[in-house]
Amino acid sequence: MCPLIHNTANPHGFGDLAVLTIETCQHLKLALYQGNYNKNTETLEVRWLADDIRKRIGNFYHQSDNYIDIIGSGAHPNNIDLIHTLKNRLLGKESSFIRTYQLLTDENLYQLFVEKIKVTERTETVVKFVGCLFMAPECENDMEGGDIIRQQLLENLRREREINQARNLFVNMVSHEMRTPLAVIQGAVDLIEHCNDRLSDNDRKNYTQSIKRAILRMTRTMDTVLILGKVQSNQLSFQPLKSDVVLFCKNIINEIESLNEGRKIVLQISKSFPRSIDIDTTLLYHIVSNLLNNAIKYSDPMTLVYLNLVFDKETLTIYVKDSGIGIPHKELKGIFKLFHRGSNTKGCKGMGIGMFIVKHCIVLHNGSIEVESKEHEGTTFRVKLPIVHQS
Repeated sequence: MCPLIHNTANPHGFGDLAVLTIETCQHLKLALYQGNYNKNTETLEVRWLADDIRKRIGNFYHQSDNYIDIIGSGAHPNNIDLIHTLKNRLLGKESSFIRTYQLLTDENLYQLFVEKIKVTERTETVVKFVGCLFMAPECENDMEGGDIIRQQLLENLRREREINQARNLFVNMVSHEMRTPLAVIQGAVDLIEHCNDRLSDNDRKNYTQSIKRAILRMTRTMDTVLILGKVQSNQLSFQPLKSDVVLFCKNIINEIESLNEGRKIVLQISKSFPRSIDIDTTLLYHIVSNLLNNAIKYSDPMTLVYLNLVFDKETLTIYVKDSGIGIPHKELKGIFKLFHRGSNTKGCKGMGIGMFIVKHCIVLHNGSIEVESKEHEGTTFRVKLPIVHQS
């Protein structure tokens, strides 16, 4: 809940102002509240106008007569940003708009609602508005804008289904990613525990290395989940520092090769590459590691993967090239969407998160990314990151 939102307890007693407000929005069929948003203090104040709110929309969480309390306390988890969404739309250019969301009724059930809002005044310091709240069945009888409302309801339900499906898929994929290394660890531990006296030193070393690789794979999976959380909550920021990019990328290559025995990544560096440049290595790590991991994952084990670093005074350009399965042309535009998996990636492990993170890190670095790919012939990514010259 935004700490700058102001709640007014008394929903009645507005006199002529209430009548004027209702007359202003007669086309809305029913004016339930009026509001003001002060741009300078970021204060949002909403006051009820109607006496029969509960008769029309039912008793809500805490049995509150206040719009803010209702929205804040009873909103569906997928709709927790309702207040911020309202503020953003009030600051826009729309004179009226419709929102759909779910609220929790006193029967502890989520009911679909439609909210219709009309801006009555917009100045440099304040936005004044009036609005009403309909339960979904009631809004079907509202002929004006009925088609728009129904379309938005259907779109809202479609988006919620997609979110739920993506969330379930994500949980299943993470569980699968964790289960495999756990099985490797358990198997190696069992062999060492029960057959230790019959194992050679070389066998023990191999089993120990298997355990280390499995732990590293689990750590990378958890790191991916954690970085996704930071991306979605805007907790990731651009913080450049002087860094040895070549050594940094060599360490990433060593880590990835150790997780993928037998695979080889070829590092190519342009001439006169500086020992250190100003760059955000946290963002760089997620960019390079995800691109290299995908290149290995979607290419034949007998082929090479190439990482090429090119530097000029203003830009670091990173090329990652493989000779793998490629990306279908019609799917190129969607590869940076969260949970996206290519139609030709069946049988390949993955969570559909890596490229989403890559794109976000590049945007934070004020860079750009391009991709060239052809099915069965491989993929080349080109990333350009501007260099920040610090004193």
